[in-house]
Amino acid sequence: MANTLLTPSIIAKEALMVLESNLTMVPLVHTDYSNEFAQVGDTITIRKPATFIAKNFTGTTSVQDITEGSATVKLDRFRDVTANVTSKQMTLDIKDFSMQVIEPAMRSLAQAVDTDLLTVGVASAANTVAATSSPTNLADIASLGKALDKQKVPVTERRLIVHPDHKYAYALTDNLSKVAYAGSSETLRNYELERVYGFDTFMSQNLPDCGAATSGTATAYKVTATAGQSKVALSSMSATTATIKDGDTFIIDGYMYRFTEDETASSSAIAEIDIDQPIHKSFTAEDAIVIKKPHSLAFHKNGLALVHRPIALPLDGRGAYATSDNGLTIRVVFDYNSSTKTDTVSFDILYGITALNDKMIAKLV
Repeated sequence: MANTLLTPSIIAKEALMVLESNLTMVPLVHTDYSNEFAQVGDTITIRKPATFIAKNFTGTTSVQDITEGSATVKLDRFRDVTANVTSKQMTLDIKDFSMQVIEPAMRSLAQAVDTDLLTVGVASAANTVAATSSPTNLADIASLGKALDKQKVPVTERRLIVHPDHKYAYALTDNLSKVAYAGSSETLRNYELERVYGFDTFMSQNLPDCGAATSGTATAYKVTATAGQSKVALSSMSATTATIKDGDTFIIDGYMYRFTEDETASSSAIAEIDIDQPIHKSFTAEDAIVIKKPHSLAFHKNGLALVHRPIALPLDGRGAYATSDNGLTIRVVFDYNSSTKTDTVSFDILYGITALNDKMIAKLV
């Protein structure tokens, strides 16, 4: 059995610290936490910030009720990393165990959470700005701000998450690279965009884009799939012999998937094609969002919400969970397989994501 020097509780605390240091999106969106245990598939009702109307005062006040809106979110995103661990690894001190096991696992979970938030944002955005192919200024970013301004989005707590391709393009413009224009050398010296046109600006490698070197010709299709399978069927494709290339990307129900093989349609359909991971639910001829280009995302904090709940621990005491000051929780469970005589450590989190207000979200394509 595994050495008990490194307990689930110690590992959970270290894992949570590492996870939070790798998350980009979570601190930037509206969050709803609770210490109540939940199960996969539970539906949670969360409160949306109250809104008011500034009315003309004509001698008598018009009293408005403080009515908070609400939204329902399904806790359908259960992310897990389970790995075999050796007795040698379990005898390491927490610093070495963190470097060898915890940090790679937490980077994977953080990438999944950020990808999910960005994907839902891109899929839900009510505003779209077409990016300039070779920008010489920051007009595209200004257009994102204009789109939110026209929707009467508050000017505070606006965020812009840029795709690496977009970051590179805008960082090379005189507006940011020349100190005489920017008033700062941060972009030139440290490759940081900082605050631009009212947006707190960050870069993420997890934004939706096309992973194919040269994308296929299909620009639209419907997806039919069985939950848990790493393959789908395509119908109603944009052309009779439309092509799909390895790495082509689509979004369905707020989840992003990539194809892992090349296929050519026959009569606007492909009977079976592999994707990069098991699909999360069954679909019948569901419209997909086809991702052909890099996307960046602009949003107000109250445009997107992350709902998180802890998962119940095993009754035999093998697990532990750690909760941070902001309510984020991770569960760690040890297990031993007597058939293969191996120990495993499992890290998992449960959460749901929703767009609270799609008018507060804009995408740059």
